[in-house]
Order: sequence, then C-alpha cells, then structure tokens
Amino acid sequence: MDELEPMIRGERTAFAHRCHERDISMSHLHLMSLLESRGPLPMGRVAELLGVGEPTVSGLVSRMEERGLVQRVRTSEDRRVVLLELSADGADQLRELQLMRRSRMATAIADLDPAQREALLSSIRALRQAFVRLTPEGAPAP
Repeated sequence: MDELEPMIRGERTAFAHRCHERDISMSHLHLMSLLESRGPLPMGRVAELLGVGEPTVSGLVSRMEERGLVQRVRTSEDRRVVLLELSADGADQLRELQLMRRSRMATAIADLDPAQREALLSSIRALRQAFVRLTPEGAPAP
C-alpha cells in the first residue's frame, strides 16, 4: 500500500484537476457515473443511492441541468414520475474524462519494458480476482 498510495493520490488529484477545468465537481462526477452505469433513475432513487435527501439532489440536478450534463424526463406511463438521465453532452464529457485517464495510464504503461508489462498484467489479474473474492454476493464485481 505504501507504494500504491502516492500513485493513487497523484492520479486522483490530476483527475480532479481535469474535472475542475471542465466545471464538473466530484458530486457531479459521482452522479454522472451513477447514471452511466445504471441508466435513467427516479430522483428518489438517486437521493437514496447518494445517501442524501431529495432537496439536496434537486439542487445538484438543477445546477447540472443548467450546464447540460443531465436532464429530467417524465415517463409516458406516469407523468408524475421524473427520471434523471445523463444528457448527450454529459455522456460526452464523462467519456472524454475517462479517455484522458486511460490515455495517461497507457502512456505510463508504455514506458515499461515488455517483461515489466507482462508482470504488471499478471499482478493486476491476481489483484482483480482477490477483489472478486471480497465482493459480497449480489454486489457489482470490480
């Protein structure tokens, strides 16, 4: 962990800086990632998943809507139900941020020699399996 922590901290800081440059807060990013992985969600479920009250989510969503990151949509089955979904621009922003992170990682990995890359891949696969074993049944696996 002593070897990993500085790298993780540095990458998290660099990623937060890239988000800040785009005027995307960590709360925005969290909600955008949630919508990307789960699809459209009712506002109440969003509040539940974020562990905050509906008024807090409403304020967050309003700010994100103003920036074009998310949109509220009503279902045709019940017009009272408001779903929150990632907008096309929000999906593009999230994809660009993810590509930037991936590119940075690829550049660092490319700097390793072939034997180091193979050792890294083997270690990552072993670590991933260890996390799978730690994951409670029914929870998303890493």
